[in-house]
Amino acid sequence: MGITFKNKFPGPVISGIRYGVIALLSFSGAHYFTLHLLGTSHYAPIGALWALITGMVVLADTYAGTIVKARLQVLGGVIGAVSGFIYLSFFPFSIVGMVAMIVLVVLFCQATQLSGYSPGAAMNLAVILVFSTINPGLTPLMNSCLRLTEMAIGCSFAMIVARFIPAISEPSA
Repeated sequence: MGITFKNKFPGPVISGIRYGVIALLSFSGAHYFTLHLLGTSHYAPIGALWALITGMVVLADTYAGTIVKARLQVLGGVIGAVSGFIYLSFFPFSIVGMVAMIVLVVLFCQATQLSGYSPGAAMNLAVILVFSTINPGLTPLMNSCLRLTEMAIGCSFAMIVARFIPAISEPSA
């Protein structure tokens, strides 16, 4: 016959709630952290958005899947943070420099058989470099550490949500 609304309702609602809770916790936690670290509310929403995005990217249907994705994201983020720190220590932001660094970071990850780290490394590197233009007064070390911490906040809340609000899997037909 047809699919009834009743049979399809719980899964999407739980999924929406999971993402909503990640948005609330990641944004609030990173906003609070960055606000108190920098002492100004001007830049806190930007870092909080990065935490929220990261949390949503790593959420998987299972807790174990979320852990795997979070680990790859954070360890890749470390590579991106170190690369961003090195770049910004010598050069100001430029789109050509950003693209070149992303290529180098992905090549490094691939060459060292850490290909799973490539997305997190490239994303965090790009965010660090772009944010250096938004808050040029921030040192390269502080910028890199802040972005990595915000990434870790998002991943942490994704793991908490995955643990305490499990996804509803579809029944087999």
